[in-house]
Amino acid sequence: MRIAQTRFRNFRNLENALIAWDPGLNLLNGANGAGKTNVLEALHVVTGWGAFSGSKCADTVKWDSEGGASLAAQATGEREVMIEAVITIRASLRLDGRSCRWGDLRSCVPSLTFLPSDMALIEGAPSVRRRFLDLLCALYFPLYAYKLSEYRKIMQHRRHLLGLGHSTRVTEETMANLSAWLWECRLEVIAALRVHLEKWRDLLPRTIGLNLKRGGGGNADDLLEDFHRSCAILAERERASGLPLVGPHRDDLILACEGRPAPEVLSRGQRRRTALALIMAAASAVERRNRASPVLLFDEVASELDEAGRTVLMECLRRSNWQVFAATAETTLPWSGGARWLVSVGKIQRFD
Repeated sequence: MRIAQTRFRNFRNLENALIAWDPGLNLLNGANGAGKTNVLEALHVVTGWGAFSGSKCADTVKWDSEGGASLAAQATGEREVMIEAVITIRASLRLDGRSCRWGDLRSCVPSLTFLPSDMALIEGAPSVRRRFLDLLCALYFPLYAYKLSEYRKIMQHRRHLLGLGHSTRVTEETMANLSAWLWECRLEVIAALRVHLEKWRDLLPRTIGLNLKRGGGGNADDLLEDFHRSCAILAERERASGLPLVGPHRDDLILACEGRPAPEVLSRGQRRRTALALIMAAASAVERRNRASPVLLFDEVASELDEAGRTVLMECLRRSNWQVFAATAETTLPWSGGARWLVSVGKIQRFD
């Protein structure tokens, strides 16, 4: 898919405008605070992900505006659709004039984002890698976001019962079924990542192994059996801590390099290249699964990469044949083809 054009109205600091994008590479240049990230966030909204993490949609409304913010996007490619988002206290979404949900937009125009915080994908907490898996699974499996929400509700109920010192038996069967389903989804996308990483091996500084460490679980092939057995083994510890210790909420994606944890082997620049390779592999997996080209959103795309790393990344983006939006304050990237855009105090201008 491609985002052919976007109309901005009262969104963050962006000037009200209609912008027709290049179907390939779009480089957003500008000083820090100019509005480059706000452009990416607007595209993040119209592709079904909402405001960036840490913000609510209501936070994106320009502070001195009346009547809220609105975004409209025309997407083309495997199909042609019109997307609208009206943002006040919450977001109201429409797809081809009909009310819709976030998941409908994600299925229609799949997108993946790489922000500076995603550098922590390699060396950060397990929650960062779980979020990466969850985003990929949400694009892979239409029911995933709903099932994950249901799992979190029953997990919180189990936590409440543990805190009160009550029996948790009433939650175990439901939690076991949801856990097994979520684990199966995560295992499938990790297998796909392994396959598609090969396509982007030029980005990888070294060979990377990927494995799912099931939260509190073992390695049994029967996922339901593994959940129940692990609950029995950890029952005393759960009662003592008052916390559920088994389930996908404690999973981790293990990245290994030469038999050791990747953060111990890779330099900071190599970690960034590895994280970018994972995003590219995820995009390839989504394209294969959904039969629709993804849209990629990158913020500070070349940060912490040396000259060789930048050259390899730009070449990978060019040969992907996907639409890419890349924001950077740098003006010396080895960028060719596509369009360059200058973002200054919220105004977006093409300057090829």
